[in-house]
Amino acid sequence: MISIEYLEKLKKSETLKHLEWMKCKNDPYYWLTNWARTLNVHWDDTNCNEPFPDKEYIKFIVDKWMKNKILIIPKTRQMMLSWLIVALFLWDTQFHRARFTAFQSKMADDADYLVKRVRTIWENEPDFMKRFYTWDKYIELTCNPQNKGLHVYNKFELPMIDSAIIGVPQGGDVIRMHTLSWMFSDEAAFQPEMESAYAAVKPAISHGRVRLTIVSTAEDNTFFQEMVEDTLEM
Repeated sequence: MISIEYLEKLKKSETLKHLEWMKCKNDPYYWLTNWARTLNVHWDDTNCNEPFPDKEYIKFIVDKWMKNKILIIPKTRQMMLSWLIVALFLWDTQFHRARFTAFQSKMADDADYLVKRVRTIWENEPDFMKRFYTWDKYIELTCNPQNKGLHVYNKFELPMIDSAIIGVPQGGDVIRMHTLSWMFSDEAAFQPEMESAYAAVKPAISHGRVRLTIVSTAEDNTFFQEMVEDTLEM
């Protein structure tokens, strides 16, 4: 965790802010454990936002997420996995140009809930993080500027750097409609159309154009179980 003394120095130094921004761009785990705050609904109103804990399993997942174009993770409760993956996609979106990611869940409202988690993390970042460094200067970033920064159903857009996250319901047809950089499927075991979604995105994965992350609570006799247990042919 960043110390209070360092935070005070950051407030007064543009050089330190720049170095901190660059460190976060180059190290998602550092960004997660220092600047990405989740919403803990079990805390009181004055203490509801907390950073990701510095845990070995989180570091392990971040490393695997960075290195693998397909990552399939069975989860249990209290591991913060959905929050973690959502945060990683925000990191990818805000620190890189031209990223277009789809969050897929069984229902559109479920996907929107994931997009709202992105906004929670974004809104709790300091202003000096909400910018993009290019050509020796910073571009200030505003999410959903066409809606004055307010939430847009199933959309988190940073048009200044041509990056966005959208939420979509289950199925393959909705995936074929978009040219994606990433796809995140949450609770895949409970999506009856998960197999068709995977079939839709598989050609783009094979050609290196899309990366896929799938997270779900385990459920027997599902396509998700087959993906976990079998080696996927790419």
